[in-house]
Amino acid sequence: MNDFFAVRMERLAEELRRRDADALFVFSSELDNRPAVQYISGFTGSFAVVVAGVNGGRLITDSRYFIQAEEESFLPLVRMEDRDPWPAVREALRELGVRKLAVEDDKLALERGRALEKLVPSLVGTTRFVQRLRAVKDAEELDLLRRSARIAAEAFEAFLPAIRPGRTEAELAADLVHEIRRRGAQQPAKGHFVVASGPRGARPHGIFSDRVVQPGDFITMDFGAVYNGYVSDMTRTVGIGDVDPKLVEIYHVVREAHDRAIAAVSPDATGRDVDEAARSVVRDRGYGEFFTHSTGHGIGLELHELPVVNRMNGEKLPVGSVVTVEPGIYIEGLGGVRIEDDVVVAPHGAEVITSASGTELRLLSPA
Repeated sequence: MNDFFAVRMERLAEELRRRDADALFVFSSELDNRPAVQYISGFTGSFAVVVAGVNGGRLITDSRYFIQAEEESFLPLVRMEDRDPWPAVREALRELGVRKLAVEDDKLALERGRALEKLVPSLVGTTRFVQRLRAVKDAEELDLLRRSARIAAEAFEAFLPAIRPGRTEAELAADLVHEIRRRGAQQPAKGHFVVASGPRGARPHGIFSDRVVQPGDFITMDFGAVYNGYVSDMTRTVGIGDVDPKLVEIYHVVREAHDRAIAAVSPDATGRDVDEAARSVVRDRGYGEFFTHSTGHGIGLELHELPVVNRMNGEKLPVGSVVTVEPGIYIEGLGGVRIEDDVVVAPHGAEVITSASGTELRLLSPA
């Protein structure tokens, strides 16, 4: 077990003791809870059960992954036979002496909960248990997130010449995916990420379409990379040729809001503080009603993690967390602008890890 996983297991055990539980049960089928499994055990396959707690842990998987599990995970492997996990789960619980088993109420299917009730005397319900542990990244995770962010930012810069009138949003999306993949990412962070041009830019989640890009368009692109399971998330908006002066004005408002919010990121700031730093700029410029979403969210093994950067989060941002800063303005019939960067909450402020791509307004040649 490397030092990073040892610390994670210690933190997990400490949280379990606070809840008077012996171990945590995590179930992932077809990758539905893979981030929790990978965080605790290192295993990245599509099916796994992890039981981990104060007396150690076990990884349970089937014959498709026996070799991979032994290569990736430090946890002892309990082999599952015939696609029925419960005998192996029973064995793991017995070996670890588990009597009070913590489960993720927000992740555990009812039928699995009923099966567990037959195996242990007591279940302890938790919500977002592993997500809260994952909010603070260790040095290894931060390095992976920096790599993922650099891949996305450098891919975008290389992709820029592909943006020109006559091409569809879908074609641009395919080219950007190619640049992301050729730099070492396993996949893009979003299967259908945003490429929204012209009036479609008013849709914050305007998944790419067959619309043909026109001279005078603004194009908003929201994308990211997945590197060794860790996700980056960034947005850039560019124009083609002579664009509406109103959109240029909006761009500069959003960029100021973006810069103010990043300047506000620190361990002394709450998610609410950073959100207000961005929102106050947009509001003061008269566009408050058109900034319709939160300023940001955590990233890591998932695209949306803790901590959140919105008006409801009064908790301070922990050192080592990684958040997005992504203010935007969206006006129906005109278009929209969003600028997004990934930011590490450092001991004395913010570290922007998507800085390989600048945020200045770029008006591309229509030729």
